[in-house]
Amino acid sequence: MGDFEKLIEAAKHGNVADVRAIARSHPELINQRDQTGATALHYAAFSGHRGVVQALVEQGAEVNIGDSQFGATPAGWAIEYLRELGGFLGIELDDLAYAIQRGDVEWVTRFLTRFPALRRTRDTQGRPFTLLAQQSGNPEIAKLFNTEPVP
Repeated sequence: MGDFEKLIEAAKHGNVADVRAIARSHPELINQRDQTGATALHYAAFSGHRGVVQALVEQGAEVNIGDSQFGATPAGWAIEYLRELGGFLGIELDDLAYAIQRGDVEWVTRFLTRFPALRRTRDTQGRPFTLLAQQSGNPEIAKLFNTEPVP
């Protein structure tokens, strides 16, 4: 296994000491990309290894470098990690709640098509989206959440 592969593995597994050692010995590897265009910082962010992220940034890792497949930055990869755990951005939650309250079927549909898991989650105030859909009084929105509107 070469030094770049070792750096990627250390980043994936949260091994700060190895990341620092490799980065010091081979600074040219910090922003090197693998076959998907991802850097060690992408993998550290996706895996939720804050210490490794910090170490890589301190060594000059580019925080806004996009991968080749989606143009996704390490921040985007971190969000995907949290999405796998059911996490959403506060602005997404607030915007969905707003669309429901306004009765905007088109935007509610867009959100649920992109993020189907939103049907089972809550807004930033802790209110279930199914409840907001029921309370909207809009039968189309209620149906999107598999519920009936409350008159």
